[in-house]
Amino acid sequence: MTRSQWAIGIATIVLTIIAGVVSFDYVNRRFPAPAEQAAAQDAKEQTDPTAAKTPAACVERDGSWRNWSWPNVPMLSPKCESAK
Repeated sequence: MTRSQWAIGIATIVLTIIAGVVSFDYVNRRFPAPAEQAAAQDAKEQTDPTAAKTPAACVERDGSWRNWSWPNVPMLSPKCESAK
């Protein structure tokens, strides 16, 4: 292993660590912890008692998803009542 290969390997490791540390802030903003989500939902319900909870995600007949805002959907989600 030459010195240049060693330097490139070390630089790759250091840049990967730096990218991971920098991404913490983005991930914490984009994906809040479940406890924080529950606390925010409880606070919303206390201020607005008419706020209804959203129903669980389900699959329509055509394969589309209902009540799921994320791009990746669990494979084994239940069928919607209208699709049964």
